[in-house]
Amino acid sequence: MTMTPRSLHCSNEMIGNETPDQLILASRLSEMERLPPWIDALATKFGIADHARFAIQLCLEEVVSNVIRHGYADQDGHFITIHCAEPQPRYVVFTVDDDAPPFNPLELDPLPAIGEQDLGAFGGQGIRLLRGFAATLEYEPKAGGNRLHIGFSNASSVIAKSL
Repeated sequence: MTMTPRSLHCSNEMIGNETPDQLILASRLSEMERLPPWIDALATKFGIADHARFAIQLCLEEVVSNVIRHGYADQDGHFITIHCAEPQPRYVVFTVDDDAPPFNPLELDPLPAIGEQDLGAFGGQGIRLLRGFAATLEYEPKAGGNRLHIGFSNASSVIAKSL
């Protein structure tokens, strides 16, 4: 799949200049409120079922919040670009680009099954959620940042695989 990289070292003028298939977020957690309406518009455009829309929103919120909190250490002045494409019918891919320090979430070992001790605990489950809800995950290191492709099948089960 070929995606055109976009410079992430840019001014606030980029915010709001997105295409319908692309969203550019500043490195502030408050920017995450822009995700649900964008995902809803894409769900309408691509005919994404509710169960897939839930999985998409959950995964994108996890990725974006982790980039902001951990990759950027809550520092302003950075951007996250999310692009959506439908490379084949009933299958959408979200590509998340950032300029944070290199981090490949796919290199981490899978976590053990969730036990009673984990119930009610917050945090540390983002990669587990990605692996459970996404149909495909691909990481690309890039000069000055990261690119993560997250694929979703519109026909996949509402139940996450092996959480």
